[in-house]
Amino acid sequence: MENVEPKQPAGDGSASGYPNNERPVTRRSFGKAIAGGIAGLIVAGLWGLREWYHRRLAPIRVIAETNEIRVRGSKIFQYPTDVEPCILVRTTETDYVAYSRLCTHNSCPVFWHPEDNALACPCHGGLFSITNGAVLQGPPPRPLPRVLLRIRGNDILAVGMSNT
Repeated sequence: MENVEPKQPAGDGSASGYPNNERPVTRRSFGKAIAGGIAGLIVAGLWGLREWYHRRLAPIRVIAETNEIRVRGSKIFQYPTDVEPCILVRTTETDYVAYSRLCTHNSCPVFWHPEDNALACPCHGGLFSITNGAVLQGPPPRPLPRVLLRIRGNDILAVGMSNT
């Protein structure tokens, strides 16, 4: 039998036998690179979807007229969809505020309490500031989402939502 020596790759005579110390790409390393790339694309796609969801344009909707609510009075309405309850409060002759009506603790409806100058949740005693929706008392973990308002003529318009 003839003794055959394995052929070495042509190169510059380096220790690895490959030019410039380059090693061939194995199936395993190629698969890891592809899997890492796919995972990165999935994460980037989910992040982009989250950003789109939080920045999508809310509809502009007339929710009341300026003479419809007395000072320190309130009105219930739905925004941004027909199944999301909100509350509009007229705090002074010219100022209005609106918030989601769902408590951030257990989604119980909040009610306007003019004597406390706050929105109250009867389920677990949560209390929210009418000024900025901040939690004043109780278990709610976050402030109420605020409905952004604009007044156009006699119409009060809901133009978006803010969580801050």
